[in-house]
Amino acid sequence: MPATADIDSGTSVQPLLSSASIGVVDSGLAQNTQLPYQFIDYRTSSLAENTDAMPPILKEFVCGLTTPRILPGNSASANRYLPTVLLYDDTGLDYFDRITYLPEYYLTACEIEILRTHIEAIVAEIPNNTDVIELGCGSLRKTELLLDALNRERTGVTYYAIDVMPQPLHESMAKLASRFSNISFCALCGTYDEVLPRLRKSARPKTVLWLGSSIGNLHSPEVVEFLTKISQNVMAANDAILIGMDKQKPADVIMHAYHDSLGITAKFELNILPHINQLVADHVAQQSGSNSNDAANDLFDMKNFRYVGVYDEKIGRHDSFLEACEDVVVRWPCSIAAQVKDICGSDEEVIIKRGERLYVESAYKYSDSAAEVLAHAAGLTFSAKWIASRDYYMLNMFRKPQAAMAHVPQPLPVSFNKWSVSTERSSRLSNNSLTIKASEQFPTIPSIDEWQNIWKVWDLLTLQIITHDKLLMRPIDLRHPFIFYLGHIPAFADIHMAAAETAPLSEPAIFAQWFERGIDPNMEDTSICHTHSEVPDKWPPVEEITVYRDNIRRRIAAWIDSYSVLKGKVPADAARHVWMAFEHEAMHIETLLYIVLQMDPGDIRSSINCTFEPNRFAQPARCWISYAGCPAVVLGLSSDNEAALGTATLPPGHVFGWDNESPSTNIAVKPFKIQTQPITNGEYFTFLKAAQSGNTELKRSIYDFVPRSWIVLEHDQHSTSAENTTLLATDYGVRTVVGTPSIFSTEAALWPVIVSQVQAVAYANWKGKRLPTESEWTHAARTYHLAYALSITASESTYSSTVPVDMYLDELLSAQNTTASVHTCQPYDLFVPSDANVGFAHWHPVPVPALQPNSITDANGLPDATFIGNAWEWTSTQFYPFDGFQPSAMYPGYSADFFDPPETCNSNSAHYVIKGGTFATHPRIALRQTFRNWYQRGYPYMLASFRLCEDTV
Repeated sequence: MPATADIDSGTSVQPLLSSASIGVVDSGLAQNTQLPYQFIDYRTSSLAENTDAMPPILKEFVCGLTTPRILPGNSASANRYLPTVLLYDDTGLDYFDRITYLPEYYLTACEIEILRTHIEAIVAEIPNNTDVIELGCGSLRKTELLLDALNRERTGVTYYAIDVMPQPLHESMAKLASRFSNISFCALCGTYDEVLPRLRKSARPKTVLWLGSSIGNLHSPEVVEFLTKISQNVMAANDAILIGMDKQKPADVIMHAYHDSLGITAKFELNILPHINQLVADHVAQQSGSNSNDAANDLFDMKNFRYVGVYDEKIGRHDSFLEACEDVVVRWPCSIAAQVKDICGSDEEVIIKRGERLYVESAYKYSDSAAEVLAHAAGLTFSAKWIASRDYYMLNMFRKPQAAMAHVPQPLPVSFNKWSVSTERSSRLSNNSLTIKASEQFPTIPSIDEWQNIWKVWDLLTLQIITHDKLLMRPIDLRHPFIFYLGHIPAFADIHMAAAETAPLSEPAIFAQWFERGIDPNMEDTSICHTHSEVPDKWPPVEEITVYRDNIRRRIAAWIDSYSVLKGKVPADAARHVWMAFEHEAMHIETLLYIVLQMDPGDIRSSINCTFEPNRFAQPARCWISYAGCPAVVLGLSSDNEAALGTATLPPGHVFGWDNESPSTNIAVKPFKIQTQPITNGEYFTFLKAAQSGNTELKRSIYDFVPRSWIVLEHDQHSTSAENTTLLATDYGVRTVVGTPSIFSTEAALWPVIVSQVQAVAYANWKGKRLPTESEWTHAARTYHLAYALSITASESTYSSTVPVDMYLDELLSAQNTTASVHTCQPYDLFVPSDANVGFAHWHPVPVPALQPNSITDANGLPDATFIGNAWEWTSTQFYPFDGFQPSAMYPGYSADFFDPPETCNSNSAHYVIKGGTFATHPRIALRQTFRNWYQRGYPYMLASFRLCEDTV
């Protein structure tokens, strides 16, 4: 086997291939010790137990020829189909290789251009002592460029090539192994289903290559399933996958690529028929014992079919078909008729009418954000992207994160313009059914998997990103040192677990006294602060705190086990205590994160790999959407009365909320307009430059309006002396745990700016606008999400910018005998796009979408808007209780300590509502549209941005 030495210690580790994985050796070649590579053939593994059984690929062929299926996004018709993988026999591979040289077929040329232009940056993402695994390597013409660079720049690399046909694989590997002596080579022959189960995680870092545009052959649910399997079964934390993706572009370019003037593509597609004939003949020969050449008549005659390609510009997908030129009759050979009947229920001949089209394959074309949507759904995070000069093609690198938070259970609500329409969700919408199933919401009590996910994130922050010697640091004076939070999370959880179990506190019980509650003092007078835990003379040793933490985690896990055994039949008050412990920890991950971001970047120790894209786009021309308003926008939860539930059995599907979310209230909202995206770093700097050059009050204190989320880059220094407070630095970076990207030269220019509410209001005043109220923001977000989802399938209704979004939604719902409030008042907004940047999909904000020139128009004209993810958003609503508010008996000071008198509204210490969610917000919180967050309006550290709003007549 290829070498698999541990990168750090050099000790022996588990190899990439499991010990039981050695398959049948092709032609005995792997036994030839003179071969410069290893060859393992897995193609016969599926037949090892029963050589008389029909091979799986032929079973799929029989099913496809007898069972029509509907393509996603095209419910008007159904097609019988031929398995796509059967395109790639030796002849098919030869045809496809010829296609890649055709001038019309831009994909390969674009990919080679990227590899040649950006090879140093790509190799920089691949460490020494790495396993490089290529899915569907083909002729390896493109891979040679990468291997050449790895051969020069890296040591200890082992290259694994996976492909279905042995002879081309042998030829390619022999050629490569003779050229690149610093790389070990291993060929794995078989389909993905045959090979991938034999791979496993190992201590060596891995980079998976999925080049070309193979990802486009799969429909989006299949892509997510495939990537999830790769991530879960092959990749360890920080392992990478490099994915090639064909981008959306003018339809004529795509049609020429798949309809070349020499007709090679047509020959490639039609070649699937003789390949099927040969596979069937081989199987018949095996059944009858005769020579395969005369064991059966051919099922298909190529002359009876022609190749047809269709491009659906709305979906962004090219579909390939074989169309019958005359009536065709397929007769099953007698020796396999019984097997055919077992598969499809009949062994009768199959009739294909003239003009009928057999589906062969799809080729999806993706928007810029599509790769991240798909990878995010599979639990991967963005690392780097490289785009061809013509903007036709891109290579995306993703990594398995150190830790991430799970999203709402499947099926995910998707952003339809970002990637292929989810079959299930699309079907539901097109069938005019908007029923929200309980199974699509989060379970009332977080599962043990959810707990373990936030524990991973918490440990990454407290044990790696913050090093042991920095735990006594206090980067923000208004907060405790880091070590307090290390004990605060388990102490708070233990207090509530003890209440849930009516049992004593865990030892040492004094920890509950020291760590129960932190501080959030008044910004203008820090002597004013709510009640909080006493601070010990000396913090306990970290080792004692971590032992205590682990004991509390075991206590939580034991309760979750009991909850599962009891099938959720537990007292509501006990369940609420456990839920509180979970959301409290999820919220404090954000608290700890924004404190970490105020550290000196050199003190942050992050093992998370990330590459920031260069800034290639100008700041946006702002897009606004209007709303007619509503006489009664519902805010808050209507069915979560803590006192009324008491000790009664927890109702099935109940949704808990914090005390300020109840009782629900109705707010009248007048007509208004709101921006589709929050303000960016680049736009905010333009505001600062204008203030610096103008004769304004801001000019005299410009430093106070520079976001604390920024840090001066290079050699500029801030000064707080009076004569220098009007000076701006020449470059700023945005604080993240993975670097400080420039707000000028990198993608951070298009990230939402993180500011205080005071800074947001100053910008709004400069623009002559205002911030939205809590009720306006909530109405805009949940109405837009539902309208957008419905608009995808509303072929007879097109949005016009002159029509308010809420009126457009009423139009979409008019035929369904329902109203928007039935759906928008659900506790969870299940129509939030699945690519929302929450739950550490990224460890930083991402560029706001729909800002790039020449972007694809969204379905039916509704502009692309982002309300959830990246950052919280400030509102102009002072934090106040809804009528009938009752403080929680379990946590009385959670909200009540922060309600301010109305006359304090202009004070920097007055608390204001923020809505939405950040890249670090747990999806349970970000998607619960009733959740209300708040901070002092002058607090500059919270991960909050803003957008502008104005009244309309």
